[in-house]
Amino acid sequence: MTTLPLVVTRNGQPIPAEEARVHIQNPAVLHALGVYETVQVLRGHPFCLDEHVRRLERSAEAIQLRLPASHRTLKRWVWDVVSTRPREDSTVRILAVNGDPFTEPTVYVLLFPPVRHPRELYERGACVVTYEGERALPTAKTLNTLVNFLARRAAEAAGCHEGLLVARDGIREGASSNVFVVIQGGLVTPPDHLVIAGVTRDIVIRLARERGYRLIFRPIPLSSMPDWDEMFITSTSRHVMPVTRVNGHPVGTGEVGPITQELSRAFEAFVAKSRGTNDAP
Repeated sequence: MTTLPLVVTRNGQPIPAEEARVHIQNPAVLHALGVYETVQVLRGHPFCLDEHVRRLERSAEAIQLRLPASHRTLKRWVWDVVSTRPREDSTVRILAVNGDPFTEPTVYVLLFPPVRHPRELYERGACVVTYEGERALPTAKTLNTLVNFLARRAAEAAGCHEGLLVARDGIREGASSNVFVVIQGGLVTPPDHLVIAGVTRDIVIRLARERGYRLIFRPIPLSSMPDWDEMFITSTSRHVMPVTRVNGHPVGTGEVGPITQELSRAFEAFVAKSRGTNDAP
């Protein structure tokens, strides 16, 4: 069942949720000409909002989509929505779509209840399945998410948490996550030019480097699975989530590994330290 937004704005102006729609002739409908971001809100503070808005801008530039507002104004529009639920956890979706014959380029900001994942997934690890396919523009977070949707549907059909997109060179990313595997103490993750460089992913990479871990940026062939000691995925809502089964086969020992646990603790400490440091514009 689709969750309806709690609050919606269109180019900074509050509107009823039922009015948040686009015309059938809008290129966003016909050609997926639009970009989006999902921001976690912790106790009324958007986590890494500046980074999310900058990525939205980079994605828009990549598809030649003109945004109707400056960086500062986009952040203010988010804060205006978040301020309607002060000191609460929630999720913000920023959606920018192209103009059509009847409208100008538009940015919607939607406020949803927070996304929660079962504690069991962090204690025992998630199971994932693979799905052959890759996004058309891998570095831009666009509305062209059909392959992501199909991968998620394959995961749901298998009773698993996430679907991983597999291209000719190996695993690129999850349907809504970035992917890491641990091989002989080093962290392997696909390079920036092949994936959406997630905000959570970038923080985890920084935390791993600070702890002396070796980073290897390359695709992850499925054939290398016997070499994987650990695996985890990262995203805005998941943070660092361990993966212990792929296509029904255990990763390493089939249990959550020590490096995954350390980086998960480090990320949660980073989040706790960051709360309240994002000042409204």
